[in-house]
Order: sequence, then C-alpha cells, then structure tokens
Amino acid sequence: MKETVEIRLKGKIIGFEEFTEYILEAPFGENSPFRVLKCIGAPISFVVINPYYVLDDYSFDVDDAIIEEIMDRSKSEESIAVLCIVRPNDRTLYVNLRSPIIVNTIKGRFIQVILQNEGYGVSVPFAVKKQE
Repeated sequence: MKETVEIRLKGKIIGFEEFTEYILEAPFGENSPFRVLKCIGAPISFVVINPYYVLDDYSFDVDDAIIEEIMDRSKSEESIAVLCIVRPNDRTLYVNLRSPIIVNTIKGRFIQVILQNEGYGVSVPFAVKKQE
C-alpha cells in the first residue's frame, strides 16, 4: 500500500483562527482531486479541492501584500484550494468559492482570503470536472 503524502502547513481558517498547524493529506489517493487539511492537536479536518476541478474559469484578485506574504514569485509552487461542504442527509457536494485557500507547499504556509468583488458563492453545488 502506498504511503499517504503529508505536507505540514501553518495558517488559519476563517472561524478557526486559534488553530494554526495543519497537515495536508491525500487520503483518497494522489489521483483524487480531494485533499484533507487536518489540524494538528485538535479533531478538526477540512475536505478541500482545487477549484479548477469545479469551475474552469475560476479567477480572483487579492491584495499584493497577501501574495507577497505567502508566495515566492520566482517559483511556481503555489496552489489554490477551496473548502468542500458536506451536509447531512444531502448527496450533493458544495464548495465555498468565495473564500479560497492559497497554499505554498515549499514554505509550508497557507492563507484563506475572502473575495470581495468576484461574485462567487459560499455554498455552490458542484460535480468534479476531469482535468486534461
């Protein structure tokens, strides 16, 4: 059995600011678009997905200070994830496109931002699109 890749990350999820240390895991396999952002030291986990599996033309602008804090412009190690929402007794998956998580796996950091002007919803039903 292949060992799950774990990436240690520091950052904050809105509403869970007191928790800052996480592990990003791929428990569904490397080919799955889903990942789990698991809190270290508390029983809290978030299912996340790259938003381009949900919406091909997903785009947004964030303040340059945020980008400078999390990214290294000389490298392309950044990625974007959005939180998945699972509601009891509902077979539909939802995603929060309004508050993406920008991840830098090299620096081991992430930041969640709230988009102001892009018009994305916080609870959008979706089906995963295949990546080419």
